[in-house]
Amino acid sequence: MTLWDDFIAVVETENRLLQELIAIGTAKQQHINDAQEISRLAGEEQKCLTRLEEVDKERAELYDVLAAGKKLEDWLASLDTEQQEAAAPLLLDLAESLGRLQSLNDLNQELLSQSLSYVQFSLNLLMGDDTSPTYARPGGNTAGKSIFDRKV
Repeated sequence: MTLWDDFIAVVETENRLLQELIAIGTAKQQHINDAQEISRLAGEEQKCLTRLEEVDKERAELYDVLAAGKKLEDWLASLDTEQQEAAAPLLLDLAESLGRLQSLNDLNQELLSQSLSYVQFSLNLLMGDDTSPTYARPGGNTAGKSIFDRKV
């Protein structure tokens, strides 16, 4: 295998791993209220991220050897037509997958935040609130303080 073939194979592997992460992120959305499933998916995600980090490092090293310090656009322009046809779609897919994964992760973060707020609200309802919704009398007892954050 040549250096070029190694680079193409690594980019294809990186794209595949990103697609796996996107699938895991989508599954997280579907199971947002199932803590055990979220935990299992987080474990899979961590394994995939570890592998992606290794592959990305390998891709960067191969790019440094192939491009010899050139910017991506300049390097792509210096390739022959066959190499451009092989590399350009893969690199475009890589960029699109990264964008999709980022937006998916942002949405999942927002969903988890909303779910946590709902849980906190539910705890507040269950714990009850013995304090008056108005001001207390001066020198009055402020019994009923809770150790839970009542952020809603």
